[in-house]
Amino acid sequence: MPTKLRGMTSLEIAIIVAIVLIIAVAVGWYLYTTFVASTTGQPRLNVVSAEIYASKGTLNLTLVNPGPIDVQISAVEVGGTTGSSPQCTGTTPDSSGNIVIKVGQQVKCGFKITITATPGTMLPGRVILSGGQSFPFNAIVKP
Repeated sequence: MPTKLRGMTSLEIAIIVAIVLIIAVAVGWYLYTTFVASTTGQPRLNVVSAEIYASKGTLNLTLVNPGPIDVQISAVEVGGTTGSSPQCTGTTPDSSGNIVIKVGQQVKCGFKITITATPGTMLPGRVILSGGQSFPFNAIVKP
């Protein structure tokens, strides 16, 4: 005897609708987070050159901001010593003392630094941005 075909019960329909809603929310969240990530940029900074003049007690940096956003330098460290009194061409420190480098801008900065090092060697250092990101570099020590 043939069995009667029944339609879907309301419980089966509810389960299918719930699965479709979960998938739709997951895809929507993925699209939203991808969009937000593409509209906000992470700061980048290139250290073109770094030189320490041991006799003068200065660190000279040439920095380029390739974009996509402006960066604010809050500190520079070399060999565990923090540089101070920044003197930069092309930009001036803001009210909080951070050096602002606009997108596409190249800046030469000099920092006072007291460090004992042998000329001809290299010391590791890093540029620290106001957001906490750091960009490492190696500075050559000159007499």
